[in-house]
Order: sequence, then C-alpha cells, then structure tokens
Amino acid sequence: MDLFIIRHGDTIDSYPDSHRKLSGLGKSQVASAGVAHSNIMAEIEVVFSSPYLRATQTADLFLGQLSEKNSLEINRFDDLMPLGDKMSVVSLLQKQHSRVVLLVAHMPILGKLIDYLTGEQGTHLGTASLASLSMDFPGREMATLNWIHNAD
Repeated sequence: MDLFIIRHGDTIDSYPDSHRKLSGLGKSQVASAGVAHSNIMAEIEVVFSSPYLRATQTADLFLGQLSEKNSLEINRFDDLMPLGDKMSVVSLLQKQHSRVVLLVAHMPILGKLIDYLTGEQGTHLGTASLASLSMDFPGREMATLNWIHNAD
C-alpha cells in the first residue's frame, strides 16, 4: 500500500475548533501542494478525511488540483480528528483493498500514526505538509517513510 498523508492548511482561528476554516494562506498552501504532487498522486483510489471543516476543505482543494480525480468521494472518518484513535485508523487501513490511499487530517493524530507505522519518534507535519509511506500491510513498524514535503 502507498499511503499519502496531508495535514490541513493554515487556518483562521475561530470557535468551535471543528468549524475552523482555511485561511487564504492555507488555501494557497494546499493548492500548491496539489499542483506540485499531481504527477505522483494520480493513482489515489480512496480518500479519508477528518470531518472537521478545515480538513474537508483541504481534501477538496488538494484533489481539485488532480483534474481526473475530481469525482473521488471524500470519506469522513471520525478518528482522523485531532485526538482520534490511531489504532482505529490502522484498522481502517488494514481493511482497505485499495493500493493507494490518501488521509487528510490534523496533528497530533497524524504524527502518532506515522510514528506507529514507521517506528519513528516525534514526527511532526506542518500545515499542508504531505508525507509518503509505503508498506505491504499496515501495522506497527511495517511502513517506510519515503518523504515529508513541507508547504512553501
């Protein structure tokens, strides 16, 4: 499985947390990430996103840069929220028959997930950062962290 993970772009502070929107900078970050990675992202088969507004906006904008993927459904998954359960996300990944998966979510859940899958410690993704992992099967220390590209 090839797993791509993107953290939401920069946001406007507001309350409640689940309704925070992407800022102009955040929208620009995400669009740039989509354009920069469109060639390697063309194989995405399934997308899972946190239900928080900033994550779903990020998923829409990112996929919007991949013209042939505009019809991909964005599946909301509650455990991709900031304090979600990484083991629930691992279980979701284990049930996938898709070869290429995109997750759109937040810190700290994304850092914890990457650390669990790769054996790394203290992984941090800045806003609109994109990570690439490869694995035969999603499990503890069974993935290779190929790269993390930070937003410009």
